[in-house]
Amino acid sequence: EARVLGVRLEEAVAAGARCIVLHAEGAGTFCAGWDIGSIRPGQDDPAAMIEDVVAPLLHQLRYLAVPTMSVVRGAALGFGLGLALSCDLCLAEEGAFFGSPFRHIGMVPDSGTHFFLRERLGQALAAELVFTGRLVPGREAAQIGLVNRAVPEAALDETAAALAADIARGPTAALRLSKEILLAGGGFDTVLAHEARQLRAVFATADLREGIAAFQQRRKPEFSGR
Repeated sequence: EARVLGVRLEEAVAAGARCIVLHAEGAGTFCAGWDIGSIRPGQDDPAAMIEDVVAPLLHQLRYLAVPTMSVVRGAALGFGLGLALSCDLCLAEEGAFFGSPFRHIGMVPDSGTHFFLRERLGQALAAELVFTGRLVPGREAAQIGLVNRAVPEAALDETAAALAADIARGPTAALRLSKEILLAGGGFDTVLAHEARQLRAVFATADLREGIAAFQQRRKPEFSGR
């Protein structure tokens, strides 16, 4: 299924998608991760699964050339946590829950869990969640900055659709260039230099010309994504 998702992501970008939304089919749970009951200690090679399947998919999703958003109902655990947080934005229902409770079975969290928790929450809170295996409800996840926003379940689809539509109407090339800056990281001077390079690139886009013209003509811009 992970490989199928990778193919679908490639197809969406090739078809000109300007914002990709990742969610469970229907109203089902987002992703509860590995089938723990199928694990065979001493026989399975977990590193091979990570290196061959999980890491390539999450890398592809994180660095996709268009904005991405995960929409989480129910559980986002283990691989599901990495899948949700590899997207640029994450919206959750208030009753969703996030975590990687592998400490309860003696495992080390995977799927980028340590990276995402440390980056978004800081070292101490990341350590607490890894060491205790505590699951974080959607509302708390938004409050502590693990996800962008938590909304009542009844409003989740409408909220996600409105946000995705707003992003998709934006200057897609400029958003891609900003995404590259955010993902590259670095100190202040490094970011300043990267911004200068991206500004040079964005000045060649049709959307910049449209944006400037719309500003001068006092109208809303109609971005083409190019």
